[in-house]
This record gives sequence, structure tokens and C-alpha cells, in this order.
Amino acid sequence: MSITAGKGMFLKGGRPHFLASGEVHYFRLDPRLWERHLRLLKQSGANTVSTYIPWDWHEYEPGRADFSGQTHPGRNLLGFFRLCRRLGLHLIVKPGPYILAEYELHGLPAWLVDRLGPGARAQDLKGNVIAPDLMCYMSEEFLRYSLLWYDHVMPVIARHQESAGGPVIMVQVCNEVGVFQWLSGRIDYNPAVVTLYRRFLSERYGDIGEVNKLYGTRAAGFDDIAPPGGSITSREEYRAYYDFHLFYRHYFAQYLDTLARRIRSFGISTTLTHNIPGWIYGNAAELPMLISTYVDVLRTREDIVFGLDHIPEFVSFRNAHSDLACNKLLAAMQPHGPVWAAEFQAGTREHFVKNDPADMEMFYFASLAHGLRGFNFYMFSQGINPKGKGYFGKTFYYQTPLTAGGEKTPLYGVTRKVSSFIRREGEDLLTSRTRARICVGLYLPYYYTELTTSQMLKEKRLSIDRLGLSLDPRFVREELLFNGVLRGLQTLNFSYDVSDLETTAEDALLRYRQLWVLTTEFMDAKTQGLLASYVAKGGHLVITPAIPSLDNYLNPCTVLADAFGLQTRMTDGTPKVTALGIEDVFCQNRGKQLYGTAGGRVVATTKDGEPCGIQKDIGRGRVTALGFAFGYTTDEHLLLLERLVAQDRIRRDARVSDPDIQVVVRRGKRRSYVFLLNYHNRRISFTVDGTRHTLAPVSCRVLRKAGRA
Repeated sequence: MSITAGKGMFLKGGRPHFLASGEVHYFRLDPRLWERHLRLLKQSGANTVSTYIPWDWHEYEPGRADFSGQTHPGRNLLGFFRLCRRLGLHLIVKPGPYILAEYELHGLPAWLVDRLGPGARAQDLKGNVIAPDLMCYMSEEFLRYSLLWYDHVMPVIARHQESAGGPVIMVQVCNEVGVFQWLSGRIDYNPAVVTLYRRFLSERYGDIGEVNKLYGTRAAGFDDIAPPGGSITSREEYRAYYDFHLFYRHYFAQYLDTLARRIRSFGISTTLTHNIPGWIYGNAAELPMLISTYVDVLRTREDIVFGLDHIPEFVSFRNAHSDLACNKLLAAMQPHGPVWAAEFQAGTREHFVKNDPADMEMFYFASLAHGLRGFNFYMFSQGINPKGKGYFGKTFYYQTPLTAGGEKTPLYGVTRKVSSFIRREGEDLLTSRTRARICVGLYLPYYYTELTTSQMLKEKRLSIDRLGLSLDPRFVREELLFNGVLRGLQTLNFSYDVSDLETTAEDALLRYRQLWVLTTEFMDAKTQGLLASYVAKGGHLVITPAIPSLDNYLNPCTVLADAFGLQTRMTDGTPKVTALGIEDVFCQNRGKQLYGTAGGRVVATTKDGEPCGIQKDIGRGRVTALGFAFGYTTDEHLLLLERLVAQDRIRRDARVSDPDIQVVVRRGKRRSYVFLLNYHNRRISFTVDGTRHTLAPVSCRVLRKAGRA
């Protein structure tokens, strides 16, 4: 039966299917141990195995590729395919061109890197090569060789895909595209990129006069437009950078689309996939920005299913909100496909990071509570790199469920436990849902900053007088939204959903009692109009810390202020306010937006008594506008959040006596699940709806109930 993606989950023969996979790199194992590793993977409860197919490993010389093991037993990919099929394991293959994976040259053949000239490589603004193994994705030379590699490997994959009786159910299209820009902060200005950029502007605007007016340039034609570089010192430069970010999303989509079309040309009909990096060093606040880099693909290609990298490294109250927030954000961007973890932490890349099995068990069950519909344990099997191929040395990953020799570690039992739970609960778990009365708006233009530092106000010249901005989008999205409101709602045990404000229908928003939108001073007129209409038709909008007065190109745009009849001005003062009767609420910005009070109720004031929060009834709905920034750093922040939620009589799904325990209720058709989560390093006794429970430090318990909980 075919494995497909749709309806927010994986489907097998049209029925809900949980994809439980483990990463096993055949090229990093003794071929004599392949069967042992795969048998133990299946015995753990997995139904799928995942592996890269390194270009460098198989095309050992230009034009000469080995997939049968003639030149080395570890290259016998055909044998690995046959073994997966015989053992009844589905297979996810990741053939590059880039695989990364801490493999030398990221999987590109050494002969290719030596052969290609500067024109194939990423270049800085002065034409210097950024790094020898960093290629320009859309350069003619790199693409030509990449597609020649596909000519070798794709026919092999096609003959072993599921529709041909083989094990392959998914093919990855390259790997973590755009990660180099994010990690290094370096922009590729290769002439091929610049040519595509100018073509993008021509198709977007048509008339060079429009671009000159917007950017403050005097170009005779689009070929005279130079891509932006350096710091942002004016509105015109800001506008050029905004379009440059839009272009880069278009550019990544072009690259992935080029590869996807080539893959399809070989008759490969399986689901395509790509993974999103970003959760590193314990916090995933930057991962939503990485999701945004794929927006053009997410909105145009439903046959490419994106998965998350869920790599927390450690599990604690400090990052307990990260996997739920990322799951909700991906669900908002990919409503047609499942939320799944393409790299689900099992083991650790750095030897000094200790991967405690009890922590991982907690994380795995919490991820299920938070709506994960599939995962790929990364890594399931430890690997030993072929000689000279390991970027960081010989060993690849530590503390994995299986050692490179095929011996079980303490983590093996944990993976078996979570897979057994999934298999036992089946469709009841997969089709269960949380019930949210709160929606948090996702506004992607606030994430279009990866080509700049996003710290636009570091320099004095980038003042409010020059740009009309006092709020850094990165600060708003990471500290106020991700680590603030989303963390706070989860801490308080209030369920929430996330909606993409640029694509969500008004009726969908009106299903919620509250809509939270975290803003800077800019927002396009259409989205401002959507929020105004949502309120007029009966919604309650909580908007903070500003009412936008500019569009995304920093032109005046006061749709929201006009609709709500709000007059605003900025002031600077003490970092504390009084809000909803709570004194000394710490503000994470000194500048505050003040409001006129005509027709509204003052709900927050500065120390000087000036109104910095106002509530107004508009049409059938209400707006609560808070002109100060608060995330979650103090108990007053949680209290303020709770009082705002209480205004619409939004109740928790369960009554828990200890606020340090998090509770997630998932309702199914035949049975429901109550997940009790203790992220703290202490044993806690508590009651849930009057029934007493005790949880060990950093642990989870799942209560099953017949019928709807």
C-alpha cells in the first residue's frame, strides 16, 4: 500500500499512518552489520529507515559511479535496498547534491570541488569565493554536474521506489538549502544570482521607473540595478533589502523546483521531502526564520513535505515551549502535510553533550502531545566514517540507540517504548486533536532578515527619524512572540493555534475567541485590513507592542489605526507600566506607544499616568492595543497574560493543582489522551481534575480515557 502525505498526516493506503523512522547510514557501517542494524531498528517498533546517499561516496571518479559494491562493499546501495525490502522496512533516501551530515565537503566529490571554477561558487560582493565547498545553487556549472549525478542515482532509486515494488517511499530534494546563509551570515552575489535577481525585479515591477522610485536609484534598466550590500542607512536601502529577501525565497524555490522536476523526470512518483534546520543549542527561536525561507515552496508545491530538525540537546523548562511552537508554526505553513521531525534527536553530534535517556523519553512523549505525526530518530545507529570522509573525525554521533557495532545502549529501550505506544494507539492517537480558543498570528515579513543582522537600530544613524522604526523584528519575533507569548501560554496550560496571516481566511480566524498579533511599526495594508475586519465581525484582537503605521516598504499605512480610531504617539520613559491592575509590569523596551482615549477604556498606563494600553469595542468585536513590549521574564508577565485570556472566559482543558506541571489534552473519536509533563528536576505530587498523581523529575505520563476527554 502506498505511503502518501495529506490531510495533515501521512497516509498508508489512504488510512492514517505514523511514520516511525530511524537514521542508519549504510556507508558508515560495516556492510556485514547492515542486517543486524536494520533488524534491531524494526524490533524497536520502527517501520522506516532513512539514509543519505553521498555523491562523493558513489561517483568516486568523474562519470564512474558504483552502486553495487564492485569497488568497495560499502557502496552496495542495491544490496541495502534489497535488504530493506526483505525486512519489510520502508526507506527514505537523501541523494543530495548536498547532504552536509558532517561529511567532508558536505558530500560533494573532491574531484568536483577541485574541477569547478569561481563561477560555480558562492561569491561575496567583491567577487571573492566565500568558501571552496560552498557552491552557487543556480550556477550553470554546478547545476550541470548536479543533474549529471542525478542521471546516475535517480534511475537506481526509480527502480526501487514503492510503486515498482521497492522500499523507497520518500526522496529528499537536496538538504537544508539556505543553511549556509543563516550560519555564516554571508550572501551569495555570484553573477548567476545577480542575473536572477534582476529578472525577479523585472517580473515583479515591469517598469524600471517603479524600482527607481522605490530604491532612490537612477537605473536606465533592470540590468543596471545592483543588489543591496552593506548596512541599511535609509528607507530606500531598507526597501531594496526587503525585495532582496523576497528574491532569495524565490531563488531557493527555483533551485528546489529545478531538482524536483529532474527527479520527477525519471518516473519517481514518491513523496518528496526537505528538512528545515534551526533548533540548536537548546532553543528553537530562530527556526521560524528558517521556515520562512521556504515560503515560496510551501505555498506552491504540495508534493514536497517539509520536516523539522528537532534537536533540543537538553530538555528542561527553559526550552519546553520550543517543540510545540515549531510544530504549530510548521502546521500553519504546511496545512496540507504532516508535522514531522526529519531529524528527531537520538544521540548527540558533540561528545561533550550528554544525551540522557530519561530526558529523551520525556521529549519524545511531549512531542507526541504537541502534535508530531512522524519522526526520524537521528541518529539511530552510530557510524564510523570511511577513511578521510568525516568532517569532525572518525566517529559520527554518540550515545545513539545502537553503537556502530550493533550493540544496544540505554536509549534503545526508550525508542522502543515510544514506538510501541504509537503502534498500540494507532489511529486514535494520530487523529486526536487539541482544542484551542486562542490563535497567534504569524506574520512572515518580520522573518525576512536572514541576509542582514536584523539589528537595524544598533547604529545611531538608524534612528526613528531616519527609518520610522524603533522595534527590531528579530526582537519582536524571538523575545516577545516565541520566548514570550508562546512560552507563556504553554506555561499557563492554555492551548493555542498559529495562523499565517497572509493566507488565512477571515472565517478561520473568527473560530477563535482571541487573536494575538505581535507587531512592529510596519505591516501591509491587506493584512491590516484583515485584522480590522476580524474585529468588526466579532473577534477579540490583542495587538502588541505597536499599531503599525507603515507598510512593508515603510510608506505611510494606517489602515488599522483608522479602523480603530486610534491616535498614537511614541514616548520614552521608565521600563515599567501598570496594566490591568498589575503594578510594576516590566517592559522589554523603553519606547512606548501612547493612545488617545476617545471611545476606549484605558487598561495600561506609564509611570506618568499616560495611556499605553487601550481597549475599544469595534463593531461586534474588541481590540486590546498594548503599546509596550512584554515577553515572559517575570511573574507579572504571566499574570498579565492570564488576565487577558480570562477576559474571553477561555478555560484550561484540565485543572491542575501545581502550575509547574504542563497538561495537554488530545481528543479523539474513540478515546482521548491526557499528557502530564514534568520538565523540572524534582519529584512533584499534584492533582488533575481532583485525581492525585506523582511524577518523577523530567518525566511524562499519558492517561487514556474512553470517549472524548
